Amino acid sequence: MWRIELESEVNWELKMKFFLLPELPTPDVVEGSIWRRAIVLENEAFAVLAYPEREKAIAVEGNFTSKEWKTIREKLVEYFGLQNPEELYEFMEGDEKLKMLKERFYGFGRAGLMSMSVFEGIVKAVIQQQISFVVAEKIAAKVVQKFGETVEWNGLKFYSFPTQRAILKAGVERLRECGLSRRKAELILEIAREESLEELRKASEDEAYEYLTSFKGIGRWTAELVLSMVLGKNVFPADDLGVRRAVSRLYFNGELQSADKVREVARKFGRYARDILFYLFLYDRFFSKKSELI
Repeated sequence: MWRIELESEVNWELKMKFFLLPELPTPDVVEGSIWRRAIVLENEAFAVLAYPEREKAIAVEGNFTSKEWKTIREKLVEYFGLQNPEELYEFMEGDEKLKMLKERFYGFGRAGLMSMSVFEGIVKAVIQQQISFVVAEKIAAKVVQKFGETVEWNGLKFYSFPTQRAILKAGVERLRECGLSRRKAELILEIAREESLEELRKASEDEAYEYLTSFKGIGRWTAELVLSMVLGKNVFPADDLGVRRAVSRLYFNGELQSADKVREVARKFGRYARDILFYLFLYDRFFSKKSELI
């Protein structure tokens, strides 16, 4: 067993609330407080299982060795947002609404990511276009089960997100069997043909945005979602309806504001905009009634 020692306590239950369909392999699977999925390193899939050992430590198990542990640890810290949140908490104390969010969701800490790879993240963002998140997760789970690699370890199945090669081999019609529209399936195949997607992590926000929107079918909402939740850029996807609802409830007495107005509010969040975005997602999904928060 390996261990990730933390500088601040983490509320693992809150972290797990981002997986709305925990029983489905998206490819993440959550059973109680135990999270698992397969992580692909250099074309080999490893079973990885994580759970809280105590308030400031996450235990990690799997079929990997010390050779892979450093990379897996780095991926888990980034994926779950396990960096020290003290500066973020201090910033949130300076705003009445953010302070309430911090207190309500204390222990959530820093923002994480919605994917382990850039390809996975872009595909998930495309799937989420114009449908509910729950429906999108069901489709993603079908894609994972049909085309992803499965690893068995200690009597459990661990799922990886399909590789670009696997998606290309699947083709449009088999992707459509998962519930995707023809246009989305075609777009995903177009993205799968790109050979240097991971290089986007090194690109500037403007460069990455320009690249993403060069695909017909990827507009501002999708591009900003990828920038923020896949590439980890400090971008605030204000066109997202859930974000607009949350900001409107907190700062405008529930009157739904335009994306431009929400961006004005987000500018006040400075370098913590992406972190605060996750708190707004939590508020909108689970605690959106004023009586539960204010």
